[in-house]
Amino acid sequence: MVWTRPQNVPYPSVWHTFKAKAADSDELVNYVVQDLPENRFEEAIEHLIGVFIYDEPMCRAKKLAEQPESVEGIREMWRELVQHRMALVCFQEGSDEIVGLNMTYVSSKNDKEDYVVKGSLWQEVFDAVVYFSEKGNVYDQYQVTEYLAAMGLSVSPKYRGRGIATEILRARIPLCRATGLKLTSTVFTATGSQIPAAKVGFEESFTMEYEELARANPRFVFPGVQAKHCKMMSMKIE
Repeated sequence: MVWTRPQNVPYPSVWHTFKAKAADSDELVNYVVQDLPENRFEEAIEHLIGVFIYDEPMCRAKKLAEQPESVEGIREMWRELVQHRMALVCFQEGSDEIVGLNMTYVSSKNDKEDYVVKGSLWQEVFDAVVYFSEKGNVYDQYQVTEYLAAMGLSVSPKYRGRGIATEILRARIPLCRATGLKLTSTVFTATGSQIPAAKVGFEESFTMEYEELARANPRFVFPGVQAKHCKMMSMKIE
């Protein structure tokens, strides 16, 4: 791991607070977006296993959830990413239930390529994301050597329709400022994440239709995917 969180940035810290409807009523309540605490790492990963891999277009199209080896493969990746101590979690104030989660981490240009992928379906999804990221090449496009990336954004089904994803993405701004990162960028594969990203101020750095992705490599065919485009979206942090 090349990048490490600055020691002068308290962990865990709260990065953003906002008001939205409660899970079970129209009452406006306070929500908090903060660093994912170390003692919640495994629970957060299981949240992603239970929500993200069923919702995310590439994973759903490949039916990744039905291949145990691929599920374990993506679980192992998330276990590596949480070690950056940069993942964001949303709670309703006064509750410890996970409302939403963004598996943010820092991508460095000089990272060693030593990640071993487990599971054939996860390998196909992973390779597609890597191919797309390399085509987008935000390092050169924005002249940075590192940026806040993410591999997984999810909101618990009972909290949807409240703008939670937008607010979690918004929390990246103060997180980046505090840790000295000048850019945040992510491959957003679903329309449901592309729209919140645009609301927060992410711009399209690189876009490709899923049909074009399939023509680039037959392994990158994602049957039944509803989104038309896969988008690398980025936001410069002033």
